Amino acid sequence: MIKIENLSKVFRTSEVETVALDKVNINVYKGEFVAVMGPSGCGKSTLLNILGLLDNPTGGSYKLNDTEVANLKEKERTRLRKGEIGFVFQSFNLIDELNVFENVELPLTYMGLSASERKKRVNEMLKRMNISHRAKHFPQQLSGGQQQRVAIARAVITDPKLIL
Repeated sequence: MIKIENLSKVFRTSEVETVALDKVNINVYKGEFVAVMGPSGCGKSTLLNILGLLDNPTGGSYKLNDTEVANLKEKERTRLRKGEIGFVFQSFNLIDELNVFENVELPLTYMGLSASERKKRVNEMLKRMNISHRAKHFPQQLSGGQQQRVAIARAVITDPKLIL
């Protein structure tokens, strides 16, 4: 599913060059659960941003389902991300102006599903996450654990092949 060879990421400013990833090699197969661990500043977030097609590497190869994605243009990355990758961000990234139902529904809207299909799927997911009773609440009205469950629901609602 994921094949990374000699992946590098360098951040440059006029004064300093920071090597965030230095020739990383990883294979992740379908069905595997992988944890990325290490101290602060070792490149974990940079790696996840590249895996999630939110950033491009400076060098190396990244194949997702046998497709080279390391240097895709933004439009191509967005298309691939839509149904293939689900994200649970460290800070959840829930949209404050949307209620729980709407936050979970958002990825399905981008996929162009009908309103009735979206409603059905979201209600099933909220029930599965044991948060149906908070469907009309806004993120700031939820506990941290409830926000996390909403973020997970939003990440898996499209049945992605990869969850980060």
